[in-house]
Amino acid sequence: MERTLYFELKTEYGPLYLYENYKSETDIPVTREFFTQEKGIRRYGYLSFMGNSDFKTVEKNMEGLITKEYIKELSPYQFLNKVGGYLISEDSINKKRKDVYNIFDMKANSKGNTTILNDEPQISGELKDVFANKILSKYTSSNSNKRKEI
Repeated sequence: MERTLYFELKTEYGPLYLYENYKSETDIPVTREFFTQEKGIRRYGYLSFMGNSDFKTVEKNMEGLITKEYIKELSPYQFLNKVGGYLISEDSINKKRKDVYNIFDMKANSKGNTTILNDEPQISGELKDVFANKILSKYTSSNSNKRKEI
């Protein structure tokens, strides 16, 4: 029973988009950043990339109770809605990949912000339509032969 879980991690420098693949119920997945494919190591309350970029996943009070969660599970549709605007062209994917590596670098070197950002990028309706058309055209072109054979 394979399944993939998708996440958004809010950081001081902008959101990171993550996923985990599960091959079975007992499988321990590897968390990966979507654009860079960098492996993340989960620790209690933190997620670390490239050995020195540690991001908080939760914030706790003095009693150890969680007061804020910075990582949020997303449905596949929600995840696609967040990353879809970057998947339009190879140039936009490469730009986003560079931005993610900059986030890792800034976090590792403690540069810039100390407050976790909560704003989410907005994707225009036109851009959503362009991306939806690409997905739908791939589906209709690859499955058109299968439907004729049935």
